[in-house]
Amino acid sequence: MSSQPHYWTDPMKEQFDIEIESILEVDGHFHVRINEHVAKPAGGGQAGDRGFLLIGEKKYEFIDAILQNDHTALVMKNSPTGGKGMAVLKLDMLWRKAMMTNHTSEHIFVGAIKKKYPELKLGKIWIDGTHGTVVLEGKTIPLQEILEIEKEVNNLVRDSIAVTTKVVTADEVDDTVRAREGVISKNDMIRLVNVGEFDSSACSGIHVTNTNDIQIFKIIDVKAQEENTHIEFVSGAIAAHKLAEVYNVALTRKYSYPYEMEQLGAILDKSKDLQVSYDEAIEKILQLMNKGPRKEQLNDVTFWHEYLPGFEISTTRHLIKELELEEPSVTLFLTTGKKINIILWTKSMPKDASHYISEIVEDLGGRGGGSAESYTGGFSEVENPRELFLELIERVKERILE
Repeated sequence: MSSQPHYWTDPMKEQFDIEIESILEVDGHFHVRINEHVAKPAGGGQAGDRGFLLIGEKKYEFIDAILQNDHTALVMKNSPTGGKGMAVLKLDMLWRKAMMTNHTSEHIFVGAIKKKYPELKLGKIWIDGTHGTVVLEGKTIPLQEILEIEKEVNNLVRDSIAVTTKVVTADEVDDTVRAREGVISKNDMIRLVNVGEFDSSACSGIHVTNTNDIQIFKIIDVKAQEENTHIEFVSGAIAAHKLAEVYNVALTRKYSYPYEMEQLGAILDKSKDLQVSYDEAIEKILQLMNKGPRKEQLNDVTFWHEYLPGFEISTTRHLIKELELEEPSVTLFLTTGKKINIILWTKSMPKDASHYISEIVEDLGGRGGGSAESYTGGFSEVENPRELFLELIERVKERILE
């Protein structure tokens, strides 16, 4: 075997003449060990190459490559016949190119993150032909800042920066080089991957030769885990496919639920609000089933008050008309449909409905009006409807007890 893997100097070569040294069955798979270091074995947080061997007229697929005693072993579901001998190895270049773009993207992204948060440590990473994952230890980073760094990465991608590699002695590595703990001290020779002057890292993986080959970099998931930030991303053709897929979903929905594309954020916010209202409505139904309506006896007046998330005021008004209200009584409902509305209904009370609530609503920033027995009011830009309702309840109770 050569001292340096072939993919360090020519990662785009896809076909090689190789020699099979041995075949070993392990856990239902076959490990086919070869003499040439041409397939990238899994290691250092990166998956192994995929492809197939051609032996005569037969083709044998390998689903991974691993390192065994400084030799590359191809992991196969079926064993090649004939044992030792010569073969042609052909790489799955779609898989390899995706790993190359994902890996170089990870270097640029982590390099940009480290420039902003030098105290962060790089935890677990995983790079394969479908996506990349990095865990940044020591801080939870806000999503908006991560997306700003994503933008910086894409600017560097478009700048067509050369990605170069060189092998140096460990003594030549200084503090400007990013390296995992122990890598420098455990190795005499270090391979450096340089993205122009932007980033220099100790790495034995496969990379593109120019940032323009990445095409596009996209964050697809961010999770806060205690003091760590877990980030998943894609790049290249896969990123373009995912972005097109999301856009097409939004585009097809546009015609069944009319909106302009620039309104998508507002539509999603509304959907979230509706889900919150739905959850609160379920909670309310369960409360009514288990505990009954919220009624209080204030001297000889029955005061009934309910918080009704997700209801429209017209539905609530119809509901009150159908209720068999006790005499004398005051009924106060708050709804969170398209906006925050309240309705107060009285029966056999000495004063009009407005007397019990109109000044209170105006004092709290709302407005409304009504007839002798009912009052309808509304509020805008209410951060916490529940707190507003509790305030209304206490102040209406004071009016009833006057």
